[in-house]
Amino acid sequence: MNEPRWMSGPPKSILLATDLSSRCDRALDRAVALSEQWQAKLVIMHVLEEVATWGPDAVLPSWKRPPDPVGLAHKRLVEDIGEAADAATLVIEEGDPSEAIQRTAEARGCDLVVTGVARDEPFGRFVLGTTVDRLLRNSDLPVLIVKNRARRPYRNVLIATDFSEASRHALEAAHRYFPEQPLTIFHAYDPPMSGLVPDQASYRREYRKVAEQDYETFLKGTPSGEAIRKHARPLIEFGVPDQLLRDCVRDLNIDLVVLGTKGLNAIFEAFLGSVSKQIMAEIPCDALVMREPG
Repeated sequence: MNEPRWMSGPPKSILLATDLSSRCDRALDRAVALSEQWQAKLVIMHVLEEVATWGPDAVLPSWKRPPDPVGLAHKRLVEDIGEAADAATLVIEEGDPSEAIQRTAEARGCDLVVTGVARDEPFGRFVLGTTVDRLLRNSDLPVLIVKNRARRPYRNVLIATDFSEASRHALEAAHRYFPEQPLTIFHAYDPPMSGLVPDQASYRREYRKVAEQDYETFLKGTPSGEAIRKHARPLIEFGVPDQLLRDCVRDLNIDLVVLGTKGLNAIFEAFLGSVSKQIMAEIPCDALVMREPG
């Protein structure tokens, strides 16, 4: 099996997908900052879902007809991204946004897709949106979902792990993306049937020992495990994963959470539809989703 491009180091080419709405402004700033940090090429694209066509026999005179939608979108894109347009490649595509993004990323040799996220204002929660949801389900490339302003480079990176192979690949990728950054390797354990044992505290302590042993085994089985150990700290805690992770992000000032997911299959669909998707929607920071190769 060929090693995915993202395992060889930081991305050499980044694709920012924007719908020209204000929710993508933060994603734009982060994509520009990462392209400068990694010295990566930047591709900025906008997808037109429906394009009106005017036949040669249209009744309206040419000066009354709507402007060329592609040309208009390109003009808006240049105006929207400002100075970033000078250093980026601008792409306007038509069709289904998710499919167009994947097609363009492959054609342009991109290693990372960056996108914004909607927000459900009445409830104050983030909403992934249809396009992002489809990207997470179908794209083999890492997807960075930007929620916060890019005021500074990522400083506190947390990798959420369940000690699976998908988590291992996410940890490896995070280490290669941010080789100098301190990493937090997070694992939440919730002992089964703990409410039925007479001494719950003792039971949880024993289960924690098992989790700590699993962590050591996990790190030893990771190719860059020893290098990661030098600047990573484990955070193994008792609790429900999504709730505990949300609290950790807030209390430890985490600005990026990295999540690993499995390939496109029934298990992945169930996983993404529950824990992973819920975490991405609720954590108050950016999220980098890494697909397990193969």
